[in-house]
Amino acid sequence: METTLITGAGRGIGEQIALKFASENHNLILLIKNKSHKTKLLKKLKKYNIKVEFFIGDLKSQKFINKLQKNIKKVDNLINNAGIANKKNFLKISMKEFEDVLNVNLKSVFKLSQIIAKKMVKNKIRGNIINLSSQLGHVAAYNRAAYCVSKFGLEGLTKSLAMDLGEYGIRVNTVAPTKTIVNPDEIKKTKKRLELIRRKIPLKKFSTTEEIASIVFFLSTNAANSITGTSIISDGGWITGK
Repeated sequence: METTLITGAGRGIGEQIALKFASENHNLILLIKNKSHKTKLLKKLKKYNIKVEFFIGDLKSQKFINKLQKNIKKVDNLINNAGIANKKNFLKISMKEFEDVLNVNLKSVFKLSQIIAKKMVKNKIRGNIINLSSQLGHVAAYNRAAYCVSKFGLEGLTKSLAMDLGEYGIRVNTVAPTKTIVNPDEIKKTKKRLELIRRKIPLKKFSTTEEIASIVFFLSTNAANSITGTSIISDGGWITGK
């Protein structure tokens, strides 16, 4: 059985990715920020005959990163899903806010990917690193300066890792969703904003967590053995043009 490590697995896309890989008989190492997420996930995962290990902590913390390096021995697939947003205008973003976004969305991916890639090479695992990016890693948007920096950087990092790790058979890719409805209540609370976003999408639909999880899983399979250093953009056609 393969072992898949998923960051930000406590809710939303990360939770759905965990459920998808569990349904495909993968053992899981799940990184979550809140202990309450562990109880909820265990209930959903108990029907699968797999091993599940949790690490609870903040990816901004070097101490937490060091703990992961020490305690995780073998990983076949690393899914860097954890991320935070910032919706402020460029003129109003504080340096702390900027650094927080970079620390989670980019620096933690760099650190964890390096740690896990070294373990893959040591164990001669031809594994996968799959990074959750965004359509905003390909095009900009108003009031998303910090977020776009992190996701554009993530796309560049992914391509570079694919070049450096290819000789070891390690593939590195991103999945870049458009707006994804994680909480159904959002549809009621931000109906006007969501309608403005929908108009920009040729398919007139948002991504779903199930769709994104399935794409991530596909990239980990033999069917994707020749895919590396690229991005699967699940945006309903947003960035194809105006």
